[in-house]
Amino acid sequence: MTISEKVAYIQGLFDGMGLDKSDGAEAKVLSEVLDVLKEIGEEIDMLDATLDEHGKEFDGVENALNDLTEGLTELEDEVYGVEDDDDDEEDDDDDDFFEVECPNCGEDLTIDQDVLAAGSIDCPKCGQKFALSFDEDEEDEDD
Repeated sequence: MTISEKVAYIQGLFDGMGLDKSDGAEAKVLSEVLDVLKEIGEEIDMLDATLDEHGKEFDGVENALNDLTEGLTELEDEVYGVEDDDDDEEDDDDDDFFEVECPNCGEDLTIDQDVLAAGSIDCPKCGQKFALSFDEDEEDEDD
């Protein structure tokens, strides 16, 4: 039940009781309150109608934005290619990097296979040169 319908129901009760503004102070106050409630109900009904209208407009805009987003995604795929294939190649490249710790300053360094093959590296933090060794025998001796 809308507010306007509820106010109309209360107005019916008021009228059914045989009350009139001229019947006394209480009847006059109740009559004025009912008039204010009618105005409030009418304003709310107008606001609801306006919101419904704008809601429909928003739905149209939202649908248009979704269509544009889909079209842009298709265009990006067409221009730049599908990224799924590139992701697989990047994952393979990540396997070619190793992390080592500088024995002089403790800085964590990420190196590739070329640096590993060279066998030594200059630490970019402390400048000290140290040898790279990944022999499993040395790791077993440290444990």
